[in-house]
Amino acid sequence: MAQDSFKYYEADSVYGNLFFQFPKVLMYGSQYSKLSSDTKLAYMVLKDRLEYSLKNHLVDEENHVYFIFTNEELKSLFNCSNTKVAKIKKELEAAHLLHQKRMGFQPSAGRQLPNRLYLADLAVNPQDRYLRSQETSETAQTLDKSRLPKIRSQYETAQSLGNKRLPKIRSQYEFATNESQTLDKSRLPKIGHNLYKDLEITPRDNKETENLDFSTNQYSPELLRKQNQDLVQNAKDYLPETANGGLFLNKEGVELLALWCRSPKQMRRFLGIILNAKKAVEREHEGTAIVLDDPRCQEMINKTMRRFFNILRSDSKKINNVENYLFGAMKETLVAYWNKSLMTANGGDPNEF
Repeated sequence: MAQDSFKYYEADSVYGNLFFQFPKVLMYGSQYSKLSSDTKLAYMVLKDRLEYSLKNHLVDEENHVYFIFTNEELKSLFNCSNTKVAKIKKELEAAHLLHQKRMGFQPSAGRQLPNRLYLADLAVNPQDRYLRSQETSETAQTLDKSRLPKIRSQYETAQSLGNKRLPKIRSQYEFATNESQTLDKSRLPKIGHNLYKDLEITPRDNKETENLDFSTNQYSPELLRKQNQDLVQNAKDYLPETANGGLFLNKEGVELLALWCRSPKQMRRFLGIILNAKKAVEREHEGTAIVLDDPRCQEMINKTMRRFFNILRSDSKKINNVENYLFGAMKETLVAYWNKSLMTANGGDPNEF
């Protein structure tokens, strides 16, 4: 190969092809949607600096990677004012994406040590995955609609070609009609007719059929009841499939929920309360990470649901706000699950808890 045809990487081109990674969950995740654009960009910049922290051995005793940045350094890194730096840090902390650890005064050095900054990994909500898959499907449908006119024009071109050729074929069949009227009526004229009329796609036909409408006002109350009943009764077959965008309950939990909920909306409301309880526990107890699809957690959730429904049916306790009571019960359950998980990780017996 000729030396002058070899394409070397130049220093400028290498630097020009370096990129920050922008995680999609930071844009579409419900828990991060209200973050400002500056804060999201700051998260990306800090995430990119994790590599530098590893190279400089900025790892604490618990194997957590951290940064050491003064506000002035952050101001230079983000290219913004002191006020903007304070606002960005406040937003990241409120979203549980940044943790500051004060290191205190070092007598030997005679100075205040800078805070350690820890960046949190992004949390992925199962509901966000489900809703995002729905949005992707809707986008695909929109793209399909945008292509229909091209498809139709190609078909119309085929029709125009057909118009030039088919008369000869039809005339042969018309000659046959003189010999056998019955045969022609039963078959051959229908073929010619279908080519021209039954397969014809017009703009009016396309406009009438392109939009699917499944709104409730399209169905009778009786049919709506049957639809809801079918979805609820068969939820055990499609909700637990997490890989396909399903939710976190196992089949036993979904079957139990289906006995008490009368519509998919009620089921989603119930599941949303469990998710909110999880977020509350993780927010109130720093370092907590609840794994809802852990079989042990699923079993504890199922037991709590049964206790909850039992209390609703018994006269032993009056519940003024059912949803608040469920939220509190699930919080207690998830805290208990986390404590058991820690006990197991430390070699203890979780049954002693």
